[in-house]
Amino acid sequence: MATPIEAQEVLVGAGNPSIARINDYWLGGSHHDQVHADQAVQIELCAPHIPYLVRASRALAGRMVRYLLDQGVRQFVDLGSGIPTMSHIHEIVADTEPGSTVVYVDLDPDVAEVAREVLYGQENVTYLGLDIRQPERILLAPEFRQLIDLDRPVGLLAIETLLYFTDAEDPAKLIATYIDRLSPGSYVGLSHCSENAELRTGLNTYRRMFGDPPDVTLRDRDQLATFFSGLSLVEPGIVNVPLWNPLTEDDVGQNPELAHMYTGLGRKP
Repeated sequence: MATPIEAQEVLVGAGNPSIARINDYWLGGSHHDQVHADQAVQIELCAPHIPYLVRASRALAGRMVRYLLDQGVRQFVDLGSGIPTMSHIHEIVADTEPGSTVVYVDLDPDVAEVAREVLYGQENVTYLGLDIRQPERILLAPEFRQLIDLDRPVGLLAIETLLYFTDAEDPAKLIATYIDRLSPGSYVGLSHCSENAELRTGLNTYRRMFGDPPDVTLRDRDQLATFFSGLSLVEPGIVNVPLWNPLTEDDVGQNPELAHMYTGLGRKP
């Protein structure tokens, strides 16, 4: 049995090394090689704030999971999960509520292969190499149904995943499809990069030095709010990622209001 796709993916083009392995480098993991370390350095050269955002995203997911455990949630689904290491969801729940179940989903075959090696032999967790644009395929997968009971509350996370959906793909409708299948008492945690000069400068610098980055759609705080339609937002609402219920000074960091990534957690009534 077996991350958010992270913010720095905006700076890596098709055919380049695995973003999940670059994340692993910044998170201090061991599932990368020199190629990915070199790519990470290139990205940092163009946008020095990106490694901080990666670590802030992972810390955010951890805080949300701990909050949900305190609310009695024992089932978790992570859409666009990356490599499940370095204090990812199943590691957190194993330390707190070891009977909890976790389903990771990521389409990248390289990520899925590594993830299954990481999770081999572990109980109550699986990794689906599927496209989150096909919710029914995910929700009906035997591995999913074995671990997740949709008649009970679920914690659904999509941390820095919707950035890669165009408006034409209607990510709000996609998330609503998942929400419709969740039971009352379930939670949905989302985060998103917003339009900002720092990121645009990094994109343009990368383009000049290394070629075109992939297309992304940046959305502001108000646009992210529309994805929580029908949900009750948990305090403090939609805020900069470091300001969502920080537990330590390290969670907050310096100038957290300048981190142009917004997040929120909504509860289904």
